[in-house]
Amino acid sequence: MKYEVGQHAWWATCQTQEHFETCPDCGGTGRLRVTFHDETQVSIECRNCSAGYDPPTGRVKWYGRIPEAKMITISGFEFTDGKASYHASLGPSSYYRIEEAELFLTEDAAKARADELAAQHDAAERARIMTREKDTKSWAWNASYHRRCIKDAEKTIAYHTAKLAVAALKAKDPSPESEAA
Repeated sequence: MKYEVGQHAWWATCQTQEHFETCPDCGGTGRLRVTFHDETQVSIECRNCSAGYDPPTGRVKWYGRIPEAKMITISGFEFTDGKASYHASLGPSSYYRIEEAELFLTEDAAKARADELAAQHDAAERARIMTREKDTKSWAWNASYHRRCIKDAEKTIAYHTAKLAVAALKAKDPSPESEAA
């Protein structure tokens, strides 16, 4: 084993920091313009920059990493599939489980590895915000769905307007004799 219980070592790690960036889909407006085959244009809410049922904000959240080298004391170890991982105590019943590849004897070596880890995590996180993973339906589906609902609502309005016109024609005309009675 490379490290022993009680030995000090440097741990290459990263702290997470929340960041916001302009939404790559709507450009910060919170709206998207969809053009149909008949050149009809509609504006819809951007789903990439809205969280759950909240309205779009024009910004997407991502998590950046801040590289860090921490001095730890090895408090235990375990073997899994022939690889050693080490424990660094946080208290009497909790610990960090650290892979051997993240432990170093010098602070400089740990900082260099932490920089690499932060760059890898940041690249993966930036790739994530450039893709739409929230919606199971495409933008085109959303726009078509709402357009269809509007057409259905217009048909319903026309039907009920016609029925109301017929009802007005068939309504009994109150005569002066029936009002006196």
